[in-house]
Amino acid sequence: MAQTDMTEAEARYLDRVVEDCIEILGPGVVVDDVDVVEEGGVVLRLRYHLGTVRWSSEGHGPSVTAAHAELRQQLVMDRLRMATVAVYRSAG
Repeated sequence: MAQTDMTEAEARYLDRVVEDCIEILGPGVVVDDVDVVEEGGVVLRLRYHLGTVRWSSEGHGPSVTAAHAELRQQLVMDRLRMATVAVYRSAG
């Protein structure tokens, strides 16, 4: 996890963000990494996989909390896409 120059509280919050994302993504999905980029706003980038299907989702916002909220919305759609790809690949 990218946690450069973070306070202990920020690192704990980021751990909670990852836990939340795992709950949204559901069983079988493994989180590989999370990055926080702060340049004129915040980008939370989560990398994860389901079987052989690798995926990345991002949330953007003026704060980590806002980026987390956007990331949660993106994860719901990406989970559906990722599951569809995994089913398609296993059927082929």
